[in-house]
Amino acid sequence: MIGHSSGRIHRMAGIWAKYNAALTANPLKVKTLTSFFGFTLGDLIAQSPDMLSGKPWDYMRTARFSAFGLCIHGPIGHYWYQFLDRTVMTNAPKSGLAVATKTAIDQLLWAPIFTSIFFSFMKTVEGHPEQVAEEVKTKLWPTMKVNWGVWPLAHLINFRFVPSSQRILYINSVQIGYNTFLSTMAASKTMEEPPAA
Repeated sequence: MIGHSSGRIHRMAGIWAKYNAALTANPLKVKTLTSFFGFTLGDLIAQSPDMLSGKPWDYMRTARFSAFGLCIHGPIGHYWYQFLDRTVMTNAPKSGLAVATKTAIDQLLWAPIFTSIFFSFMKTVEGHPEQVAEEVKTKLWPTMKVNWGVWPLAHLINFRFVPSSQRILYINSVQIGYNTFLSTMAASKTMEEPPAA
């Protein structure tokens, strides 16, 4: 049993080393693929209760969600967090003031923009670009209320303790649960309050 656990730890360490080597060699590509997998997993988790109850897997919904992670979240996240790290208090990037400032900028500026882009992308790839304005208008505020219950604390940890190169991985790790909520919210037909995360 001990040998089995040791072998598993060794394999995990090897995977982690390979991930970091790939991240160093191709940061944008690796972060983009990380977001692809994070968003895919989030949607699969969101759909799992329906699938367990016998409903068919909506693979097109998963494809749309995965495409958002691949084409939007990964690339933009890569450049956004680099921008914050290069411009906000670079002389003391881990100080309390720097961490609080980055978190405030991210949550007050980027989070509403990101959420609007998310709903706009989903409606557009569903084939209903004419519904984008209404979708954003009705779902942005309920989504932001859930967002602000999750991300300020997550980003205080992110900007204080997570190396810059690992931000997208960390964010996607936290975001699997939040992606489940986003997927459910995007798929909801009502324009009411969001379902519980």
